[in-house]
Order: sequence, then C-alpha cells, then structure tokens
Amino acid sequence: MRKKTLLFLLVLFILLLTACNSNSKVYSLADITQLFEKADLHLKPQAEDSYPAIKNVKPSAYELLDDILYIYVFESEDERVEASKGLNVQEIFNTPSDINPPLSYIHHTNNVLIIYITSNPLDQNFKEQIDDILTTEQVQK
Repeated sequence: MRKKTLLFLLVLFILLLTACNSNSKVYSLADITQLFEKADLHLKPQAEDSYPAIKNVKPSAYELLDDILYIYVFESEDERVEASKGLNVQEIFNTPSDINPPLSYIHHTNNVLIIYITSNPLDQNFKEQIDDILTTEQVQK
C-alpha cells in the first residue's frame, strides 16, 4: 500500500512539474517586432486600415521586403489555436481565387499568428529565417 501511495505522489509531482514548466510564453507585439529587428528584418509599420480581424483580434501590419506582414497577438495560445482552426487566408483577405491570388506564409507560435502576404514565391532560406526568429526564442526561454 505504501508503494502505491509513493508512486501516486511521484506521478502527481511529475505532472505538477510538467504543468509549471509549460512552453506557453505569452508574447507582446513589442516582443515580436524586436525579434524581427534582431534578425535584421526591418518592419515598417503601416497606417491603420481596415485590416481583417480574426476572432475579434485586429492585426498590426508591417511592410517587410515590399510585402505585408500581419501580426495577430491573442491573449493566450488556446485562443490562437482556436482562431487558427479552418483558417483560410483567401477568405479573410477577400482574395478571389481566380485572379492570381497572392501567396501567403503563415507562422504561429504560442499566442501569436503571423501572416505574410507576398506577390512572389518565398525563397526557402527566407521561410527558414522567419521560422528561426521565433523558434530560437523558444529555445532561449
């Protein structure tokens, strides 16, 4: 009986440590823009416009290499996950599918969703650079 109790307490302790050591850092917009700047990807803020909201979250828009980068910052990772379900960029940005739709690149991490709308195919190295910006931050936490 004592072994079962000890085993139960050990499992409970491990679950508690796992829950407390969650990788769900909540990023602010300033955090994300600083990460891009550190990577020498300079974001030029765009004037407020009627940018499409996703689940009532309005994006901040930036020019990046002559194209537009939208950064959606949700309250939590759970909200971002829910907002990403069934996400259709063409519908959100009202892009007719029969008229040379712009290409999009979507990246998400924790509470942040990034949509990069571009008129040119993205170079694989550039995609990896964007991925690395947030992935590296995840490792450094």
